[in-house]
Amino acid sequence: MPNSTVTRLFLLVAMLGTSVGFGCSQKTSDRDLQPVSPTEAINLASKGEGGIFSKDSKVAWVDPRSPKLYEEAHVPNSINIYFGSGEFEDDAIRELKGRGPIIVYGTDYQDVLSAAASKRLIELKIGDVYTLRGGLLQWSRDGNKVDGSDPDSIGN
Repeated sequence: MPNSTVTRLFLLVAMLGTSVGFGCSQKTSDRDLQPVSPTEAINLASKGEGGIFSKDSKVAWVDPRSPKLYEEAHVPNSINIYFGSGEFEDDAIRELKGRGPIIVYGTDYQDVLSAAASKRLIELKIGDVYTLRGGLLQWSRDGNKVDGSDPDSIGN
């Protein structure tokens, strides 16, 4: 290949790479999540204003599950901001502005909803967002209070 053809090919590849890079927006990934155990979550919450579970607490325990699952069992004084509602962003901004830390939990370790909700809250830059490892099930198994029924029976 003549030298000028190699140069043109190199420039074409460089230009394509640059234009593709400018068109992409950065998304939040699993690497951006801050997973915490129930004990670590309690420690984070105890550093906030107003007490861990009081109504005037600055700490926000966020349950992104459906209202039905939330009613069955949830962390005391948590906020149900349903991720599948289509109103998640608006509800989150309204409910969580000025609060923190924000601790998001799902049902268990396999709950992808809590990770997805945590990522979206990180993207919204509402505050420091943490994801509870093991969700409500681990929370309960560690001996912490749950409002509602036994988390082992959720959805059954």
